[in-house]
Amino acid sequence: MTGSDDRDYRVGWKRTAIERLATLYNINPERVYDTAIVMLSRPYSNSKGVANYPDFKFNGFHWTEIGNVIVVYKINEAHKIVSIHAVFSALTGLALKKFYGEYDPMDD
Repeated sequence: MTGSDDRDYRVGWKRTAIERLATLYNINPERVYDTAIVMLSRPYSNSKGVANYPDFKFNGFHWTEIGNVIVVYKINEAHKIVSIHAVFSALTGLALKKFYGEYDPMDD
């Protein structure tokens, strides 16, 4: 979905996502927080994909990358709300495997 239906969504953060954002190394959490609010007011246009990985808690959620942070969010179309549920470092083996489908040589 894009176009006129993909704008003016209200964006909110789950407490656990904010707490995790504060622990990520070598990022500017305030910049990521503020950028997410602006970017995800157009959640479909800024989505890099929908999570669909074996045994992943956030399957069916959209995700995007802001700086070196993967932001995982759910869209409530009926109320035009985006809810950010999780963040991950984009510099880890988990991110390579789950979000980018790349092989992590550290798994051997």
